[in-house]
Amino acid sequence: MTKLSTILAGALLAALTQFAAAQTDTGMSNPSDPAYTDQSRLNQSSDPYIKKRVTTKQAKDQYKAEKKEAKSEYKEDKANAKAEYRAAKKEAKETRKEELKETGR
Repeated sequence: MTKLSTILAGALLAALTQFAAAQTDTGMSNPSDPAYTDQSRLNQSSDPYIKKRVTTKQAKDQYKAEKKEAKSEYKEDKANAKAEYRAAKKEAKETRKEELKETGR
């Protein structure tokens, strides 16, 4: 029984040592280290996946800009049409009033 408890204590001590060592290493690399440099940025000109991602983002940004411009034009046209409608409605109401006065109703 003493052998078993000694083995378990040793195993526990080894596990705790490994755990403590893992806790002290935060896993963060030094950003100034050349091995840490983002390779995708270096390979941007030759990697087809990076090229596609960059091209897709540019197209998406252009689409959003065009959509925003079109939406603002639409809102402006809608406001102008609404103003014209109100003016025509007001004019028709005044014309009707005058016609009713002339007929004596």
